[in-house]
Amino acid sequence: MKKLNTKFLALVATITTLVAASVSTSACLWFSYQPEEPKCLREE
Repeated sequence: MKKLNTKFLALVATITTLVAASVSTSACLWFSYQPEEPKCLREE
């Protein structure tokens, strides 16, 4: 029974790590987007 619990917890830890990595990657890609600054806001 303990081996089953250990394997299950290892599987859950692996899945949650993969989900966290995929979410953080998409967040980094989202914040790297830099739209063009409007002309009215530019300091010339």
